[in-house]
Amino acid sequence: MQFSEKLDLLMNLTRTTNSLLARGISLDPSFISRLRRGMRSPAPSANYIQAMAEYLSRRCNADYQQTALGDAIKSSSALRPEDYESVSGLVYAWLREEPAAKRNAVENFLEGVVEFKFKRAPAPVLDLADYPSVGGSDIEVLHGVEGKRQAVITFLSLVLASRQPQTLLLYSNEDLGWLTDDPHFTLQWSALLEKVIRTGNRIKIVHTVNRSMDEMLSAIAQWVPMYMTGSIEPYYYPKTRDRLLRRTLFIAPEAAAVASTTLGSGTKNALNFIHTDKNTINALIEEFDEFLSLCRPLMSILTPFRKGDYLSFLSEFEDEGANRIIKSDGLSTITMPPEVAASLLVRVQSPNALLEYQLNRAQKFESSLARFSFTEIASLPEPGTVKTVPVPVHCFDLTGDNGLFYTPQEFSLHLQNIIRLLKTYDNFDMHFSIRRNLEGCMVDVKEDVGVLVGKTSPPPVIFALNESNLTAAFWDYMMIYGKNPVQGQRKKDTALARLTALVESLGV
Repeated sequence: MQFSEKLDLLMNLTRTTNSLLARGISLDPSFISRLRRGMRSPAPSANYIQAMAEYLSRRCNADYQQTALGDAIKSSSALRPEDYESVSGLVYAWLREEPAAKRNAVENFLEGVVEFKFKRAPAPVLDLADYPSVGGSDIEVLHGVEGKRQAVITFLSLVLASRQPQTLLLYSNEDLGWLTDDPHFTLQWSALLEKVIRTGNRIKIVHTVNRSMDEMLSAIAQWVPMYMTGSIEPYYYPKTRDRLLRRTLFIAPEAAAVASTTLGSGTKNALNFIHTDKNTINALIEEFDEFLSLCRPLMSILTPFRKGDYLSFLSEFEDEGANRIIKSDGLSTITMPPEVAASLLVRVQSPNALLEYQLNRAQKFESSLARFSFTEIASLPEPGTVKTVPVPVHCFDLTGDNGLFYTPQEFSLHLQNIIRLLKTYDNFDMHFSIRRNLEGCMVDVKEDVGVLVGKTSPPPVIFALNESNLTAAFWDYMMIYGKNPVQGQRKKDTALARLTALVESLGV
């Protein structure tokens, strides 16, 4: 269900008029009306959603109302009413929950990151003689979807034929069906593009972020293998465009350019131009550069080979004050006590500066808990196995060493520090993942700030994004991941009991 449908159901169920709700939460009745009819959508951080939840839940006190509300939530949501201690907490979580399609887009992207491997099947052997090329003319015109596909194949073939490494400039906000609907063409262009990168070319690409979330994340996921090479710089245009006129520009400064413009979503009769004239290519480069000057970096890609870059980025990310959720396969290093960090870093012979860095971030983390919430979602071993099965340390941000394991003493000290944090800080929460579909994946998201998505299994990689819509989508996804309660509906006793049992089972 959409937000508007949930709000309308709640207001009908509680017999609340627009004006009554508006008075109760200090909003304009016309704004309530637009929200209810779906003419406006609430901002991800809108504080009036909490006020709505509290007001409407107070009017939902009859048995028949609560039964109807529970049935509506069960039939439209991944939430479980029994997980919530109050009606207002449940209503708030339901109103904040994204539609299933948006959740699936985030989950599909994360699963794609987890499943990626460097060692893929070899790309098909390509003979450039099999691909079309531009004749004696400086311009060729190709028509419709098939023409656009042929233009892209020709473009990439000309790049390879030039044998001169260069930076390609790519942008398209046209309907992506021309790129993805034909599996044979998808295999052709991806194999050619992979060879273009292998021969030393680089790419600057502007992604279109005002597509549907599923389309946007699917487009980014398709580029993940090539992002991993470090040869691609992704950008996005931060402002909304009406998308009436749509543009495609593929430019190789030393070889050729493809340009097309379509109206709305129509590509059937589009004219696609392949240019090899140097003056024309230069004019299109100027157009692209002017557009790029209005864009922002979409993401940074960080690997163990760029550890200094990652630590610098992580420090900047953690200095931003905001509510935060971390999901990982084990315990995050942000909660690691100093003595455990020191022991681990000595074992892997890391420099003293890394220990100083860890101690500094731990201090800043505890200071932030006075103002901002922190929720960790982790998978932990069962007490019966913890003494016989080594517990891995998930420490991409410390050493990048995937073969590092806790000693029983180190693991016990880390658990005891989490227990201390739970007892000391109201804003600290610990939940245990009941889902195994995203093993090998780390998600670290700060509300309205950004998100770090990490593949923690070999080969490790971190994608750092700060585009607002993507950040909001990941935040909302993590708010309901594993059916975990939202802030204010904490179940610390459950977490403390499980952590204590683990410590006792270690016997150290």
